[in-house]
Amino acid sequence: MQKDRHSKIEKIGHHIPEFPGYRAVNFDETDRQLRHFLHRRLDEIRDDLRESIEGLPSGGAPRQALGDCLRQLEEIGKRLEEPLSPQTEASATRDQEEALLDFDLNLLDKTAALSTAVGDISRLGGGPATQTLLTSLIEDFEDLLHQRAKIVETL
Repeated sequence: MQKDRHSKIEKIGHHIPEFPGYRAVNFDETDRQLRHFLHRRLDEIRDDLRESIEGLPSGGAPRQALGDCLRQLEEIGKRLEEPLSPQTEASATRDQEEALLDFDLNLLDKTAALSTAVGDISRLGGGPATQTLLTSLIEDFEDLLHQRAKIVETL
């Protein structure tokens, strides 16, 4: 994404009020804000998924597959609780901040897509297409978090 820094921070700020970016203030606080927001959103998504699973016939393959997705989301939530870097005075270069902001925007988009996919379970059922979509979105989310963590490790 080639948006300017200000518009990226503004877009993230719609989800995380007063989001300062990674060069404006202490990096750890900005990182904590993002992880906290993502963790809260995943909690909501997991709760909705849990309710959807409970509404499916017991013992069925969809229930088991979606239960696996629920466990994956729980593991991601646990990882989001931990700071990525023990550094307290880390700061990002312009390029690093640009990359982090891009990952942050993509992660926000993935949480929205996950929420929509989980919401569709009660309407469409937990069939193979829903399972595949949900699994793919979770894998994409994990991949984005992993790539973002690599950037943070370089700070």
